[in-house]
Amino acid sequence: MLPIIANINGIDMVRLRDTVLTAPVIGGVPGDYPWDRWVKAALQADVDPELVNAGRAVFREAFQHDWSDELKVECGWLDGGTMMLFQALAFPNESLARWSYLYSADNFGDADPAPAVTTDLIDLATALQAAGFQTSFILPTV
Repeated sequence: MLPIIANINGIDMVRLRDTVLTAPVIGGVPGDYPWDRWVKAALQADVDPELVNAGRAVFREAFQHDWSDELKVECGWLDGGTMMLFQALAFPNESLARWSYLYSADNFGDADPAPAVTTDLIDLATALQAAGFQTSFILPTV
């Protein structure tokens, strides 16, 4: 993923993945698991605490309950929650609905009453700019 915003309130969004996913999950220190590091970044980015708690819950449960690889990616396990943070800032209501559904369903159920939040870079950049964030991203050339 190419950065949409390189820095949010002092958070290096380019390196957030490394910051979050270097925390050990097995034998880690309570309060310093990957989902805890994501919480610190989300709070520093000024994400609503209710949304931060929902994001933490799905980040943790996706790993602990061995959700599908697709849902693990959606819940931060590929990019350290970078996309989740962008989604929370760009689409807070949709993100809360989706994450609350995933947590309550615990990856079970046939239908998603709360659809996945977009990962389209242009949609995210547009929504982030509307929320007051200066954005830029580079589209790869072929």
